[in-house]
Amino acid sequence: MPVQLSDNSVQGFDLARKPAYDRHDITPGILHIGIGGFHRAHQAVYTEDVLAGGDHRWGIIGASMRSTTMRNRLMPQNFLYTVCTRGADSNEYRVIGAVKDVLTISQHQHQLLDLIASPQIKVITLTITEKGYCLTPSQELDEQHPDIQQDLSNPGSPVSAPGLLATGLKRRMEQGSGPISIISCDNLSGNGRSTQKVVTTIAGLYAGELAHWIRDHVSFPNTMVDRIVPATSDADMLKFFQETGVEDNGVVICEPFSQWVIENSFAAERPEWESAGAQIVDDVAVYEQIKLRLLNTTHSALAYLGLLAGYEFIHEAMEDPTLSEFSAYLLDKEISPLLQCPDGFDLDSYKRSILQRFANPAIQYRTAQVANDGSHKLQQRIYPTITEHSRRNTACPGLNLVVAAWLHCLNTPKYASQFSDPAGEIIRTYSGDSLVERVSSESKSFGIIWEAVKFRNQIKDAGAALNQSSVRTLLQRIMINH
Repeated sequence: MPVQLSDNSVQGFDLARKPAYDRHDITPGILHIGIGGFHRAHQAVYTEDVLAGGDHRWGIIGASMRSTTMRNRLMPQNFLYTVCTRGADSNEYRVIGAVKDVLTISQHQHQLLDLIASPQIKVITLTITEKGYCLTPSQELDEQHPDIQQDLSNPGSPVSAPGLLATGLKRRMEQGSGPISIISCDNLSGNGRSTQKVVTTIAGLYAGELAHWIRDHVSFPNTMVDRIVPATSDADMLKFFQETGVEDNGVVICEPFSQWVIENSFAAERPEWESAGAQIVDDVAVYEQIKLRLLNTTHSALAYLGLLAGYEFIHEAMEDPTLSEFSAYLLDKEISPLLQCPDGFDLDSYKRSILQRFANPAIQYRTAQVANDGSHKLQQRIYPTITEHSRRNTACPGLNLVVAAWLHCLNTPKYASQFSDPAGEIIRTYSGDSLVERVSSESKSFGIIWEAVKFRNQIKDAGAALNQSSVRTLLQRIMINH
């Protein structure tokens, strides 16, 4: 008989490291919005270590903005789940007990607003992906976004994350519940400042005094997060059951590497995450830039080029000598020369670790999953480097090819059907040079870089080359010539 993970069965899970505390002693101090796999394999693990260290004030209430799936999966197992860490030749299992409950905005909107207003909640963390912040390419609140329009029309019933936070903070102000820290853990450049901007802007549209209160009582630390966490598949859950004899509908798979850098800017009490290995620093920007421009850029390159080369998984793309060599070329030749690193940072070691992590065969990360939401991701990951190359009058044909590959994938049904992108409908009926011009006409959505004639011509040339030659041929040509 299968044994489902729960409070009653967890002690019999002999293969796993289990919560080192009585879960009944835990009180919630953190609200996390966007409780998908990444949060459960990253921030929740750091918090689990804090709880295990004896500070029991930091239980997590999770919230889903859209789906009820996570609540439905975790509730029957008392919100316990297993983090399965897969190295190239090792597996480790750890049951996480930090999550006390999971709510959904559709079913528990008022309860979520009450939690934001509760003096017991000192920290709100977010992993809602780049598009969840309703930002324009210039990092302002997109007041024309349908969810923001809905929130402005119905300020008491928000559907967006910025609207939910602003409405909950209004209650917190009215109830005198004290300061709070809101921590974005998404791959946005200056994620804390971006979160502050959208929340403060919509708060100002609700009520001017609320925006002033937020400035005085709420902090938005910048952060950098790093861990590869692919979406858990049915095959992953079956493999886990075969390995352990335990049925866990919330199991999450991740790599051994984990990093969390947080700006030392907190408005209220917070968990001592540094005791669990997090880095609390004065300036996150340099760490963020290194990660976005090295790791995330190369990840996106492998996603789109890997799709075009016929690979389902990132590690399979890395087994291709041409794609692997091109990944190293991007890191060494087109990205690293433009970076500033903190004193003592071992850049060569970091680049080697990126290639090793992507090549880990135990992490089944689909190229199509990494390809999701490219119209948002490329603005954070790739365009700043291309813009800097343009300023220096230096070439970056590899990065241009990645952008052209994104457009090619998005415009080709065979590939576009495998991933989602909010810009898909805008460009799906265009092709060739007209596709590039269509994107440039929507620079408000795609980024100001598309207004540059030189850039558009480079993408047109790269797109034409993709139509005439194989991906491997183009990559080899770039590496030989540059």
